[in-house]
Amino acid sequence: MTLTTACVNLMYQQSTSLYMEVSSAGNKPESEKTSYQRLLIAGLKKEIEMARKLDPEKLAVEIRKIGFFCQHCGKCCRRAFGDNRVAVIPSEIEKIREYTGLSKLEVAGPFVNEVTLQDEVWEDEEKHPETSFSSSEDNEESFSLETLEFLRDYIDCEGKIHAFGWILRRKKNGDCIFLERDSHKCRVYPVRPMLCSTYPFYIEGLRLQTCECEGLGFSISAEDSRKMAEDLLLRYISELEDMLDMYENFVDFSRGGKGLELAKKNLENGTCIYIIHDSMGSTEISE
Repeated sequence: MTLTTACVNLMYQQSTSLYMEVSSAGNKPESEKTSYQRLLIAGLKKEIEMARKLDPEKLAVEIRKIGFFCQHCGKCCRRAFGDNRVAVIPSEIEKIREYTGLSKLEVAGPFVNEVTLQDEVWEDEEKHPETSFSSSEDNEESFSLETLEFLRDYIDCEGKIHAFGWILRRKKNGDCIFLERDSHKCRVYPVRPMLCSTYPFYIEGLRLQTCECEGLGFSISAEDSRKMAEDLLLRYISELEDMLDMYENFVDFSRGGKGLELAKKNLENGTCIYIIHDSMGSTEISE
């Protein structure tokens, strides 16, 4: 089973839990930031500095030793084979938006914690015919009242759900919206996110890591391994820089009160209100 969230954007997930510990933040002068927030920002700046010193040639050698050749199975894009969420930064959303003609919200949605039950069984894709890019009502998986209970810490006193970053939209069966069902080809391949183009590799803590993938262990050329190394470094630094901006812009929110109750009421009325925090600031959307 693929573990795409670990590759998805492990740093995004870590930042979510870290944000919850910041008592007050925001786009403030350095003197007004909390000591904890200054520590996080300093750590990111240091990691970015060290990441820029990584040698792509050494990274390419590691990749070539591991080996990789894509089997075109599409499993990394399908929910039935693991957590297939693809975290995307604003610049990646914009590229896909320009390529497809879709709106930003048709391309990506809020990155919220996914509640996965141990014995969960996802619906077979045959039950869901291929959908168009823009038919979001048919494409999107449903959100339950039970899920809100698990998201309690991310709900503010007004019933708005706070998310940290964006993920590509998915169909009702959990598969990526851009995956062609029969051919398993990507409909936005030329502008696919960096996570997808570097899968199953990722860098964490300055070290090369891999996700589970059937393509690992196959021969890879020196040229392809070098290209992968360069793309990985670009992705790693881009994500760190994007996260740094997110920390700088983040404004904490008030929790408690009737927030959960209001969120449930909104959902019963067919609406979820999100506040999405990213490197550009905060965006409120209603779905």
